[in-house]
Amino acid sequence: MLKKILSLVTIIGSTTISTVAISADNGLPPELQGLGLYEGLLPIGSDNLANQPSNPNKKQSIIPFIQTSLPKSTVKSAIQNITNAEQVFCYHVSKKPKDYEGYTLNNFAILDYCGELDIGTTATTYEALFTQSPNIITAPSPCSIEPQIMLRFTRGVDYTDVLLSSPCPSFTIFYAGRYTSFNIKQGIIDDLISQFDKKHEVFNSPSLLKKTVANGVAQTDKEAEEYEKQQKENTPIMNWKTDNNQVSTDSSTPEKPKAPHTGWGKIKLRM
Repeated sequence: MLKKILSLVTIIGSTTISTVAISADNGLPPELQGLGLYEGLLPIGSDNLANQPSNPNKKQSIIPFIQTSLPKSTVKSAIQNITNAEQVFCYHVSKKPKDYEGYTLNNFAILDYCGELDIGTTATTYEALFTQSPNIITAPSPCSIEPQIMLRFTRGVDYTDVLLSSPCPSFTIFYAGRYTSFNIKQGIIDDLISQFDKKHEVFNSPSLLKKTVANGVAQTDKEAEEYEKQQKENTPIMNWKTDNNQVSTDSSTPEKPKAPHTGWGKIKLRM
């Protein structure tokens, strides 16, 4: 079952920084920016986990240990999305490679989409991660987070993300630019990840398919054709990229880049 441990700890040099950090590159040294943003995150032990007996015959709420570990300013909304999720989406993720330009979640690279959780899988995941105190391990873990699965608990237009890490057994809750990590039993986290590893689908942009759901998977051949068309029309966008071979070598009459005729360049904002 799952073990949780409080707080992500960012280690810069030999200095340990507080348990809850803001997930942004601003102010971080170069080695912790981009690819290295989460390399120093280390789930650590905590001595304040209360003994909380569970009743398997009764629906359980999230254990107080998790709630008290999250930032006070956002804990209510973050927990509300998890306990009352209307949809839960699954993504295979990894640390973002250098110069990566693909889609990301919380600065992790999206490898592919592993589906929408059904009611049974959602309940199993919820119970293992958030309701079982014995799943949480309080001893410090001498390993760095290795991202495997990102679960997005969606309620309306709001959402809370939960990252599953292995072989370093932990999970991390992301909400409103902040994150908190918890240690969990190895068997619990590996059992969950193995279930999500059974499904792999290509992740497409929901925006290009004009969808509001998080997966972006084309449901029909027509949608797939439309997606391919939108990709071609929007690449490159606003001439941000140019081909060096097409640049004129005559400095007296430099060639001006042509304005795009389709894509974002033609958008008109209406208030």
